[in-house]
Amino acid sequence: MYRYKIVVLTLGLLFLSSCSDKRESALVERSDIVESVYSSVTIEPMNMYQVNSSVTGYLEKVFAFPGDEVEVGDILFHIRDVQGTTTASNARLNYELAQKNYNGDRNQIDDLRLDINSANLKRQNDSINYHRNKLLYDKNVLTKVELEQSELIYSSSKNNYSSLKNKLVRMERELKVSLDQAKNNYNSSVSRSDDAAVRAIISGKVYDVFKEQGEFVSVQEPLAVLGSTDEFSIKMLIDEVDITRIKKGQKIVVTLEAYKSQSFEAKVTHITPKMDGRTQTFEIEGVFVDFPSELYMGLTGEGNIIVKQIKQALVIPREYLIDLNKVETENGMKKVKIGVQSLSHVEIISGLKEGEEILKPL
Repeated sequence: MYRYKIVVLTLGLLFLSSCSDKRESALVERSDIVESVYSSVTIEPMNMYQVNSSVTGYLEKVFAFPGDEVEVGDILFHIRDVQGTTTASNARLNYELAQKNYNGDRNQIDDLRLDINSANLKRQNDSINYHRNKLLYDKNVLTKVELEQSELIYSSSKNNYSSLKNKLVRMERELKVSLDQAKNNYNSSVSRSDDAAVRAIISGKVYDVFKEQGEFVSVQEPLAVLGSTDEFSIKMLIDEVDITRIKKGQKIVVTLEAYKSQSFEAKVTHITPKMDGRTQTFEIEGVFVDFPSELYMGLTGEGNIIVKQIKQALVIPREYLIDLNKVETENGMKKVKIGVQSLSHVEIISGLKEGEEILKPL
């Protein structure tokens, strides 16, 4: 009786051992398979840009706040440009002085014209004297020395008259250039003062403001972020190993943290042609085809760009594939050729038949 119990116990252990050694298996079957490229996503408003001041100074007045909707040309901020105010004042004084020099009541040109008139009168008088002396010389009334002296005086007055006229031309040209330069400098300083008013270059919404009234502002520091009110884009960063598979128009399946139970269809609209050397990624932009009920700047989630989709492909679970080209069957290893890969399955192009059993790798 005792020996019988031992035999039964041993047979029971052998049976349990046989059950526990049974390999997990799966059947080769047909199913739709989708290959996609994954990336995290961030939502941004269309036409988003950072607002910067073109002058350095102090934020004198804030006209725009987060949530405000603005139109093109609306004043967002006013900067008190101390240096620009001083420059504008000096430019105005220089412009006024240049105007007086060029066309004032008593300017250099008028003084020179008086000198020219005097020189002309002297030239005419010396000309009369010379020609009268020449007649007297011809009648032997004057000596040759006296004639030459009158000729020399006449020649000198002619040269002086010509020289003054040339000087007038040069002075008018130089004063006109100085006036134009002063006017340009003044207009530039006025324009610089206008630049102290920071205006919106698009119609949209103010999403953030970084500075408060009274703070110092430099041209490098952003003051605010503006973007479209109702239009949003999807930003994705794609690794360089996947970028060649991404094309414009491809479908994106998007899930957002704000809508965890839903997925939304989008499409690729832009591929940045240059890789970011710091992250080794390319930026991809997309737009929604199916829109969430509400969107906000900065929402995050996940996106899968559909790069290939096959209906009723021959597939196996991905974890059953060994070294990307083999699977194990009850008859040993088999080489296979694979195609599309999803997160869970792999397409089998050759090497297996539908319904064939494969073993899960140990």
